[in-house]
Amino acid sequence: MIDTTSAYLNPQRGNKNNKIAVLFGAVIVIAVIIGGTFLLQQSKKTDQTKVAVVEKKEPSPTEKPKIDKSTVKVQVLNGTGTPGQAGTAVAALKKAGYNPDNIKTANAKDFNNTITTITARTGFEDVASDMSDVLKSAFSEIKIETTQLDEQSEFDIVIVTGGKKFEEVTPTATITPTQNPTPSPTNATTIPTLTPSPTTTPSPT
Repeated sequence: MIDTTSAYLNPQRGNKNNKIAVLFGAVIVIAVIIGGTFLLQQSKKTDQTKVAVVEKKEPSPTEKPKIDKSTVKVQVLNGTGTPGQAGTAVAALKKAGYNPDNIKTANAKDFNNTITTITARTGFEDVASDMSDVLKSAFSEIKIETTQLDEQSEFDIVIVTGGKKFEEVTPTATITPTQNPTPSPTNATTIPTLTPSPTTTPSPT
């Protein structure tokens, strides 16, 4: 026969079961808290990753379109008076890819330019920088002007060559003295001059 009164007669056993139930519940609560914290951290990491990805996808600044060198209109002015100096600049630009048909040469207003200068029209600053690098092989000192060409200018770039002013040397004529030949003595022949004698006219008798 089952003793149904044993649980009531043994209160310590009931308390023990209650303690186990409370302990088990506490463990579950702790596990839920830990799990929730872990999931929250993972969620934050995911959000940070998404933000990082979004930042990487931001559009980069628009790059300036490259200008076709063959279309750039250039004027090269001889700034020292040295013969062929503008042609030297043209040859260097041609080698770098610029179209010689779009390059015009002339003399500058004066020949006292010690520095090669490059003046660009708005929007051609990169071209001026490229030309400065190209011309370093031919000219020792190059400067890009901060002032820009007028928008109505016929040319996109104007280059004034610089360096030592050309001074033309006038050749001096050397006169070689010539010796006068010594006159050789000539044999002078004295020709006697005959004076005619008077003739007598016979008088009438």
